[in-house]
Amino acid sequence: MMGVMAGSSQLTRRRAPGARRWRFAWVCGVSVWAAVGTVFAEGASAIPAPPPPRQSVALVRRGAVWFDEGSIFFQGFHSSLVRLWTLNSEFRPRIASSATAVAMSGGEKAEFVGGVPPGPLTAIAAPKLRGGDGCKGWLPGGEFVVAGDDLVAAGECQWDDRSLRQPLFVRSLRGGRWRVLRWLAVDSLPGGDGLYYNVSPVLAAEGELVAVGVQFSGARMETSILDVRSGRTVARFDLPDGYLAFASPKRLVLSVPAPSAPDEVDFPLDEWSGPFDLALYSTRGRRIAGLGSAEQLPLVSGMHLLTEELDTDTLSVRSVTGGAPEPVVGFNEARERLALAFRWPALVVVEATRVPLLPSEVHCWSGDYSPAGSPFLGLFDLAGSPLFVPAPTLVRVEPSQPLTNCGPPPP
Repeated sequence: MMGVMAGSSQLTRRRAPGARRWRFAWVCGVSVWAAVGTVFAEGASAIPAPPPPRQSVALVRRGAVWFDEGSIFFQGFHSSLVRLWTLNSEFRPRIASSATAVAMSGGEKAEFVGGVPPGPLTAIAAPKLRGGDGCKGWLPGGEFVVAGDDLVAAGECQWDDRSLRQPLFVRSLRGGRWRVLRWLAVDSLPGGDGLYYNVSPVLAAEGELVAVGVQFSGARMETSILDVRSGRTVARFDLPDGYLAFASPKRLVLSVPAPSAPDEVDFPLDEWSGPFDLALYSTRGRRIAGLGSAEQLPLVSGMHLLTEELDTDTLSVRSVTGGAPEPVVGFNEARERLALAFRWPALVVVEATRVPLLPSEVHCWSGDYSPAGSPFLGLFDLAGSPLFVPAPTLVRVEPSQPLTNCGPPPP
C-alpha cells in the first residue's frame, strides 16, 4: 500500500501479506523508429550515463498527454503537437487520466495541474481543510486518480498528529471547488522517528466510478466502489491487500504481492516491485478467475493486461479472458523505454535511441554507444493482428586503435 508521512516527505510502505495495428509516431528531435533494422553496438563497460530526462505520459480518448522535461504537450491521434503547460518542478510528476481529462502532481508539494485536453490546463490550488480527527490540516497529496472529469485525491496530514480518519477529496477538472467525497477510516502507524504515518488508500477509476481500498490488517483491505458524481456507495467488500485496477466498469484486477516480493519498498517508485499474483473480481467482490502472475505491476484496460517480461525486456498484451501474451515491442540498450501508458486499444511509449560510436570514437570506458537521443513517442493500436517490433540487434564496436593502460573504470 502507499503510505504517506505526516508532513511533506513521503515514503512507500507495504505491509507483507499487495493488427490491424496502426503505429503512429511523432517526433521530438529524432526520427521515430529510425533505428529499427539498424545494427547497434554492444558494450558492457562504459562511463555512467547521465540521468534519463524526466518523462511522464498518459492517454485520453483523443490522444496522449506527455510531460517532457518541464513542458506538458498534447499529441492528438489526428492532430499536431500542442504545448499545454510548463511545469516548474525538480521532480518527474505523477500523472493520471481518464478517457477525457488529465491531472499531474508537481512532486512533493500538494499541487496539481489538470484539465480536459486539448483544452488548456490550469493550476489547481490546494483546499484549506483545517482540523479533522486529530490532524491540524489536510491537503490532497497522497494517491490520486481521475474519474470522468473529476480529480480524486487522498488527503495527506500536514502536521504530526495521529488520526483515525482521512478525507478523500474530489474536484472537477473543468473548474469549481474542492469537496470531501468521503471520510475514510484509516490507521496511523508510528515510525522510528517519532512521527505517525497515515496508510493511504489504494485508488482506481473507470468512468465515474472509483474503487477505494483501505488496509485494515496486514493481509486484507476494505474495498468500496463509489460513484463520484452522486457520492453513492455502489458496493463494499473485503479483498486481499494489494493493488486495484478496473478491467471494465464491472470487473477489477487485483494484484497481490507474491510471497517472494519484498515487504517494503522505498519512495519514490519508478517501477513497482514484484512479482504479483493476479486475479479477476467482479465489482461486487466475487472472485471470478486467477490470472497467473506478473513480474511487474501490470497496466489494465478494456479487459486486457499489459505486462513487462523482464528477462527479454519486452512489453506484452493479453486478454483477461484467456490466451497467451502477445509481444508488442522489445527494448534493450539501443532503444530505451522512458515511460508508457495504456488505454485499450492504444499503447503509447516514450522512448529514446542510441546509435553506435564510430570505431575512432571508442575510448577507454566510453562504451559502444552515443548518449541517448531526444525522447519521442511511439503509438500502437493493439486491437488488430499481431505485429511485433523486436529490440534492435546488438553488436560490439571494435575500436580503431587497441585500448591500453585504461586503469580502473570511473566511479
